[in-house]
Amino acid sequence: MTCQARSSYITSEILWGYRFTPVLTLEDGFYEVDYNSFHETYETNTPVHSAKELAEMASRVELPLTWSVSSKLDQHAELETEEEEKNQDDQNERNGDVANLENE
Repeated sequence: MTCQARSSYITSEILWGYRFTPVLTLEDGFYEVDYNSFHETYETNTPVHSAKELAEMASRVELPLTWSVSSKLDQHAELETEEEEKNQDDQNERNGDVANLENE
């Protein structure tokens, strides 16, 4: 006997972390279907997020895996040094410009 099954689910029908209650039992060598519990579900031990959601969260994280407080402090010190050097260069250019004007 040929059987064709089709399914279509809407969002409210999908329960994350649940399974259907078994409806088949073997009674006196025959399978019996309990239609009273056909739509019943029970909760199972399931991760809070799906694999897709975990991958999306991991891709959103911008911190490198080797991030540490000391590396961030070193990076901050380097930025301060660069800013000081830039300020020194700006002051030297101004002094140089003024000196050039005086010579003319």
